[in-house]
Amino acid sequence: MWRRSSDSCLPFAACIWFTSAAATTILVCCAVAGKVVAAEDSLPFELKNPSMTDGADQPEGWSEIFTYTGKVQLARDNTVFASGPAALRLSSVNGAAKAQVMQFHDGQPGMAFRLSGKVKGAKKATAVLGVQAYDEGWQGLKFTAVGNALPGLDWQTASGNVVLPEKTRRFAILLMLEGDGEVWLDDLQVEPVSEDAPMAADTPAKPSVPPKAENAWSAAEGFYPDFPHAWRQIHESYLNAIKQQPEAEVLYFGDSLTQSWPQEIWRKHFAPLKAINLGIGGDATPQVLWRIEHGELAGISPKVIVVMIGVNNIWPGYSSADTAKGIAAIHQQLREKQPESRILLLGVLPIFDAQDGIRDWIKEVNAEASRLADGTKTRFLDLGPLMIEANGDRKANYYNADRLHLEPAAYQVLAPQIAAAIQELLIQ
Repeated sequence: MWRRSSDSCLPFAACIWFTSAAATTILVCCAVAGKVVAAEDSLPFELKNPSMTDGADQPEGWSEIFTYTGKVQLARDNTVFASGPAALRLSSVNGAAKAQVMQFHDGQPGMAFRLSGKVKGAKKATAVLGVQAYDEGWQGLKFTAVGNALPGLDWQTASGNVVLPEKTRRFAILLMLEGDGEVWLDDLQVEPVSEDAPMAADTPAKPSVPPKAENAWSAAEGFYPDFPHAWRQIHESYLNAIKQQPEAEVLYFGDSLTQSWPQEIWRKHFAPLKAINLGIGGDATPQVLWRIEHGELAGISPKVIVVMIGVNNIWPGYSSADTAKGIAAIHQQLREKQPESRILLLGVLPIFDAQDGIRDWIKEVNAEASRLADGTKTRFLDLGPLMIEANGDRKANYYNADRLHLEPAAYQVLAPQIAAAIQELLIQ
């Protein structure tokens, strides 16, 4: 019978939620570093239903669910899968949840194998594929995350080597859900590994970050210190999206305020315009410059390019004048790489409280950025007044508790304004 171990031994002891300002929250998983200490030509266990071919409403072999918070529902999904005929789907019910679905196997210390599978997350749920080892008394010993999928991306390959620690008597292969949404698992595989094979977590838990941008108008790659591959993973998914949709007419660059457009609102207002969302949480002007320089305008000829960027320049300490230079540098890059495209620059939206000095910083940035409008190919649109009352207070139900990120009600107001501006540029 499955029972919960102490908090220090739970799988999430190796996981961290990382949130940067204007960044979507992501799950960071760091396994314990080590070397494979034993390997066999074959493994003493066999995966149950790895391709989810068996089962009716639920996949066979995956009946054990542990829920930390909220409620979840397990299903065998024959409409969303990596290779068919079905995938395992774990969904939150009535809000965010933290849970995992597992299959158990007998194990022993030093057992080494490589686990891989396809994972996917949707809405605001992150998927994590991993292995949890237990001792004879079901105390958690070690959790190894072999990979994950951030919400909104296509199927991701999770793959890594695992070695079971001392005192192991059994282990669980698990799919973990964290957040409000759905996660999927398909095409699970396991194979023995050699003694010299590196562990999934040989990469240090907190590697040094890439060099910081010299200034707000210099290109710099994005980076989440505790999860070094996440930002690049999103960038590469956008490169794939562009390759798959060369007929797209609108590209929409931004940070998490762009990345977090509610899907139903996006489908109503922007999908008909053949738009691709290129928002990445935490991005400032240097990151957008880097992405432009590394392929996010290649192989495509958009009629309109939308840019809403700048609020994250606050946290590194860039001045309003430097931030405006960063926006101008983005504008110049867009004009050089896509000379026929129309550009819609959206002003930085008001954040925090009316009396906060950041409001003055935002006004200064927008005033300078508005000078880039030329009346023909570049338009500047400041929708900030729609977000606040006449006295400067944030409108009720428009902002999250952080006074920065937006609620669906705010997106409902912004969408028709932005879509109308795009349509005007499309017909010019």
